Amino acid sequence: MNLHPLVHAVLGRDPEHPWMAAVPARLETVAAAMPLATRLALRSASAAVDAYAIARTGRRIRFLPTSQLDQLLVPLAGKPLTAALLDAVKMPVLLAAGTEQMLAQRGQSPPMVKHRSDPLLDCVPAKEWPSCSVADAVIIGSGAGGAIAARSLARAGMRVVVLEEGEHHSTSSFARDTPLDRFSKLYRDGGASFAYGRSPVLLPYGRAVGGTTVINSGTCYRTPQHVVQRWKSTYGFELADSLDSCLDVVESDLSVGVQPLDVLGRNGNLALAGAEKLGWQASPLRRNASGCAGSCQCVVGCPTGAKQSMQISVLPEACTAGAKIITRARALRLLVNVDQPGGARAAGVQVSRADGSVLEILAPLIVVAAGALQTPPLLRRSGLGSHPELGRNLSVHPAISVAGRFSEPVRSSKGVLQSVGIEEWHQQGILLEATAAPPGMGSFVLPGAGKDLRRELAESDHLATLGAMIADRPSGRVMGRSRAHVLYSLAPSDGRRLGDALRAAATVLFAAGAEEVLTGIPAAPAVRSASELEDLLDGTTPGQLHLSAFHPTGTVAAGGQPQQAPTDSRGQLRGVRGVLIADGSVLPSCPEVNPQLSIMAAALAITQDWIDRQS
Repeated sequence: MNLHPLVHAVLGRDPEHPWMAAVPARLETVAAAMPLATRLALRSASAAVDAYAIARTGRRIRFLPTSQLDQLLVPLAGKPLTAALLDAVKMPVLLAAGTEQMLAQRGQSPPMVKHRSDPLLDCVPAKEWPSCSVADAVIIGSGAGGAIAARSLARAGMRVVVLEEGEHHSTSSFARDTPLDRFSKLYRDGGASFAYGRSPVLLPYGRAVGGTTVINSGTCYRTPQHVVQRWKSTYGFELADSLDSCLDVVESDLSVGVQPLDVLGRNGNLALAGAEKLGWQASPLRRNASGCAGSCQCVVGCPTGAKQSMQISVLPEACTAGAKIITRARALRLLVNVDQPGGARAAGVQVSRADGSVLEILAPLIVVAAGALQTPPLLRRSGLGSHPELGRNLSVHPAISVAGRFSEPVRSSKGVLQSVGIEEWHQQGILLEATAAPPGMGSFVLPGAGKDLRRELAESDHLATLGAMIADRPSGRVMGRSRAHVLYSLAPSDGRRLGDALRAAATVLFAAGAEEVLTGIPAAPAVRSASELEDLLDGTTPGQLHLSAFHPTGTVAAGGQPQQAPTDSRGQLRGVRGVLIADGSVLPSCPEVNPQLSIMAAALAITQDWIDRQS
């Protein structure tokens, strides 16, 4: 079954917009990058809507007149269960439609933008790497933690090899390719990664040289002091004492500074205006993008080179110090010598190339920085997954997104993608951030189907979007060996906080002058007043919210209690010598802010402590 029925059922037909004819083919491209199960689900949905059309009208979708097609899914959009399912299949359709609409408006090629030249990296494709080699240290992963670990160890004079499952993408390719083409290449599973539970949570993350830093927002919060204190006193993470000085280093590495107002964009300015009217604490965010041009494409690779992702900032320095990066190299398992005096010791890494052939790199030190979702399966494949808490303790920063409709154009895609932080409710674990996105790529799903959805797309320039995330209890778990299977069940108290977060975000938009707020709740997609919002929230359960998350942490947590923490208080994996954990999985609990700086600082503290102990 092809995807034409699904696209036509969701969008309908409109001869005045010829770009719509290209959406099915574009959706096929989107689906090709997704996991098999997701591809099958999309094709099943396409077959299901075709069967639904036959049952209701006696005709397949391709034979329906436009007027009938526009009304086909309206009954489904009005029922809570089917509305939620409809929203799920609308997301990839909107991805494809947003790209075709953008190309129609701009011309078939995206405009080239001025961009900086990338610093040199020593990248070698896995197919060109010898089948057996030796190093002093192997780093698995090239994101926030892996890049810092690689630089620290290389500067200490060690022969360092970095393994990256993805490829290296240049700033010039970001400037040349459409956002959706980049999206499919830069995200694991084409961005269709989920945590499953009572309410599925979209959980996208990167796979490229530079890791998720290539596709994050560039927002750089320091770890709050009360979180650092908790990590030390409650969890026994000894190296928390050095995090402040490490945060100073990584902020300098990334040239972190407050985002200037001149490129903030109207989306951010409306958030500031709403917060000011309410008397709420708000300000432009601190970011790692000095010279940002406001292209609003951070989540698909910065097309100007302003954002200091790891492949632009830290990894070039690691390579200057002698580190080498192997691309398209999937770590199969850690090699361990079990018959060593003093217990098991790391001996190297077995690696799969893209063609399925295998290489081995022998090394006495392995730094695992594959991310909080990939590190637990890797350790299990390596025979190092016996700790009862490994894979548990997962926090993800669950988030909702709302949009305000304004009488004047907002053009939220012109300006900084994530521009303003509203911290009025941060002590209650709620952080609001004004967040826009390239066409179709936001976590917010436009309401309706057929003619109604086409109208929403046409008027989307009048929407300002505001995201809200909560500091969640560790309510998830990463299962699996060959592939990560993520389970997440929202704690009841976190569900209530998400309702509070939605209320706060909508309140800001109304204060800024929004005529109505799109809630993201399928059963009641829009409210026009605070009282309507209260009536809606009184009858809304967390399971009705459209959730996404971007910050998985804690699955191989560091701590002082051997039975509670798979990693010891200095970041070394328990039960084996020579294995350090240096990614988001090592953080003892939710950092309560965007975690890039926290991960980098923890990785710096862990690797520098290891270096100091060897001397």
